[in-house]
Amino acid sequence: MDMDEKYCLIHCGGIALTIPVSNVLRVEPEPQIYPLPRMRASMTGVFRFEKEWVPVLHLEKIISNQDFRQDVCCVERKYVLVCATELGYIGLPCDSAVRILNVYGDCIADCEAPLLPGCTQEMIYRNERYPILDIDRLLPHCP
Repeated sequence: MDMDEKYCLIHCGGIALTIPVSNVLRVEPEPQIYPLPRMRASMTGVFRFEKEWVPVLHLEKIISNQDFRQDVCCVERKYVLVCATELGYIGLPCDSAVRILNVYGDCIADCEAPLLPGCTQEMIYRNERYPILDIDRLLPHCP
């Protein structure tokens, strides 16, 4: 991670996460997500972005041991972040508008108890710790 980098702070089912802004191409408001038969359990479905079909992560299936709010359906998220990965585009669902934060090197710490596979760092903002989502490290662990 860069010493001075911007991060998106997002909320998904009551869980707060951060992701480097450099990974986010666009925030899509309320895209139509289409479930597909035989899709991996870690994916909710796909949506159309420009001329491509982009898979959307099903965070409830990936993050274990967390209580997601039951009033939020994973297929009907308000926003989907279109993220660039080594494998192509991936959609990251979120419930609320994205907040952009400027973060400096001293605000990054090693995870005490990783929330996600492949997450090794957390961002400290206003005395709260938020996992930094490294999608490229996460994807190989998705069921």
